[in-house]
Amino acid sequence: MLAIFVTSCRGDDESGGNGEKIRVITTLPLFADFARNVGGERVEVTPLLPLGADPHTFEPSPRDVETVTQADIVFANGLDLEPALINIIEPNLPSGAPLVLLGEEARDSGATTRAGGEDGGEGIDPHMWMDPANTLLYIAEIRDSLTEIDPDGAAEYSNSHGNYAGEIDESSGYVAASVDEIPDNLRKLVTTHDAFGYFADAFGLEVVEFVAESPGGDPSPEDIAEIAAVLQGQGVPAVFAEPQVHEEGAILEQAADDAGVEVCVLYSDSLDDTVTSYIELMRFNADELARCLGGAGGG
Repeated sequence: MLAIFVTSCRGDDESGGNGEKIRVITTLPLFADFARNVGGERVEVTPLLPLGADPHTFEPSPRDVETVTQADIVFANGLDLEPALINIIEPNLPSGAPLVLLGEEARDSGATTRAGGEDGGEGIDPHMWMDPANTLLYIAEIRDSLTEIDPDGAAEYSNSHGNYAGEIDESSGYVAASVDEIPDNLRKLVTTHDAFGYFADAFGLEVVEFVAESPGGDPSPEDIAEIAAVLQGQGVPAVFAEPQVHEEGAILEQAADDAGVEVCVLYSDSLDDTVTSYIELMRFNADELARCLGGAGGG
């Protein structure tokens, strides 16, 4: 009843005209960052996922339903990354407001994909933005989708997109330079969940182990012992936890303690007060890799 009431109150007061901003809703804060960089002053962007939350396990609230009913457009990933959010978006999105699944659109536009996927997913690892080349496809789709619902902003969206694409290319070069400083035999990732395959492929790293395919799993003591054995056998100097993944992070820390290696941090599908944007995410990861795996980079 709340969704019906709020939707009816919108009436004919649509955004995109008369100086009003386009009301953009996103699932992840990462996508909100993309939309703000492309949309500029013409958009008002609200992510459903709070900072520091995990999209795999997040449960939306009635307030999130109300937020969806106010959208002019919604950007999500798809590929079963955020199923609970998709489940509230689809039935509550106002008529005529598009739901754009950025991961699926990027896949259909020729993005690099890799096998994996969440439990019950489509067999594709959904963390496609961890390869900056794929991120460029995400922001191109955002540009095109905003232009379609707001043609008057076409020039601004195109200009903002071009500037942001340049920043992404620059951050990609920063990561590549940092990884180049790491000895070849130490370019190995052990992480909490399977979110870094695209990143590893893009920058010449190897994912040798992770605690769970997606957060919310139930690793056994045997899994912990296996991770510790991999750490010792591979000579890995550090493992990488993620701030938003807690249970698997504790398991990873136990395995690292058993193997006597350092616990460091990488970001994948969540932002927080420390890492507040995609550019910061890439640079933070670059510095942490160089620091923890033996490179001389950082800063």
